[in-house]
Amino acid sequence: MSIKEEIISFARDIEIDLIGFCDINFDEGLINFLKEKRELGLLTGFEEENENKRTDIKKIMEDAQTIIAIALPYKTADINTKQIHISKSSIGLDYHIVLKEKLLKLCNFLIEKYGAKAVSFCDNNPLCEREIARKSGIGFIGKNNSLITKKYGSYVFLGEIITNIYIERDKAVENKCGSCTICLNACPSGALLKPWYIDPRKCISFLTQKKEELTDSEKKLLGLNIYGCDTCQDVCPYNKTAEYSKIEEFKPFGWEANINPDFILGLTNSEYKCTFKKAS
Repeated sequence: MSIKEEIISFARDIEIDLIGFCDINFDEGLINFLKEKRELGLLTGFEEENENKRTDIKKIMEDAQTIIAIALPYKTADINTKQIHISKSSIGLDYHIVLKEKLLKLCNFLIEKYGAKAVSFCDNNPLCEREIARKSGIGFIGKNNSLITKKYGSYVFLGEIITNIYIERDKAVENKCGSCTICLNACPSGALLKPWYIDPRKCISFLTQKKEELTDSEKKLLGLNIYGCDTCQDVCPYNKTAEYSKIEEFKPFGWEANINPDFILGLTNSEYKCTFKKAS
């Protein structure tokens, strides 16, 4: 087997069935897009503001040659939370724990098998995760900014590994949204300004993560959304046929079906941490 085939085979053994490979270069169009979003004030606060730091892989690993992208599916059930809304991404074990463990195993495989350098990233990093996944053939970036895969729709968590060994590249996936604007029209807060442009000040998902006190207008936008929103994903045609994840750790804890606003509001800080400490 080739190096690429061996890596894919090992990835399958640790429940990674979406994996791809790309070079370390990004085109000028992406850099200009990131710059435009920054100048328009459309950054979320979770990403690196400097677009050069987001696209210069050599600053992370001087002799880097390949980026490995992986995606883990998380939709395990059609949960019933009629009284409030909790994102599908938050009803199982914190994905950071699951994803980091699998990335570490893959890094160790590269190091031990090929003597490679390998550094992994999960969520809290400067990388353009969705663009890397697109370049690596895992999926395309929808008009709602979600990475959409053929098998699992957009219900996936992303991770990356930068390595100094050359691995055969995959073909980038081009956009498949066509003229569809279902997600743009469905956004309950009008946060999707136009394709690929989100105003985080209106996005319900971002507002549920805001650490500062909410304004009255922000509270109205939230409604009964406790964590996340999912609307722009749930209406996407590609998610209608999305397969369920088989990853055991992402199965619901069980409390989500019975949770209600009074229960949430009645929790002390310690009770809240105890109830949700394993969720993301």
